[in-house]
Amino acid sequence: MDQAFDFRAAPVPPWRRVNLRAIALALTTCLVLSGLVSFSRWVIESEHRSLELAESAESASSIVGTMSGDDTLTEVSQVAEEPAIDAEARADARSALQAARRLAKGRATFLDAGPGQLSSIVDRLVFVDGPAEGPGVVSVASRRAAWGAALTGPSGACYLVRFSPGDGVTYGLGRSCTGEEALAARGTSW
Repeated sequence: MDQAFDFRAAPVPPWRRVNLRAIALALTTCLVLSGLVSFSRWVIESEHRSLELAESAESASSIVGTMSGDDTLTEVSQVAEEPAIDAEARADARSALQAARRLAKGRATFLDAGPGQLSSIVDRLVFVDGPAEGPGVVSVASRRAAWGAALTGPSGACYLVRFSPGDGVTYGLGRSCTGEEALAARGTSW
């Protein structure tokens, strides 16, 4: 054999130089990926918690003393003369009513559903005990056995909503647009 072709491997250097840039890039990539995974888990868990809270709020919206036993708020059919521009004001009235019923849950009184207490749980509306002078402002009157709210829509119409355990939810249109006026509302729709 003539030694022209040899099957030996190339010699390996005794030590390799460590590439610090590659190590830093690998560590940064791991940190970013673990941060994204943690953030994603947090978002998913908070969405699940929010969904559970919303479902429990819907199921817990009854008030002690409801005579009819029917806990759902009936949707008010939109009458032809109701301006469509005021749909948000009517929706805000229903939201305020649901919040008041949540505050009164477990109690036989609506006295704990005044403007201050409602402001603490519904932050997109302004609750007052005087007249409702514009969109997003809700005038509230709470009594032991009844609760009323008044809202002014963008068209200038005043929408009244009232709840009492004996009568359920009643509606009306008002002039002074106060919660006190809403306590006298007895209609089945606006």
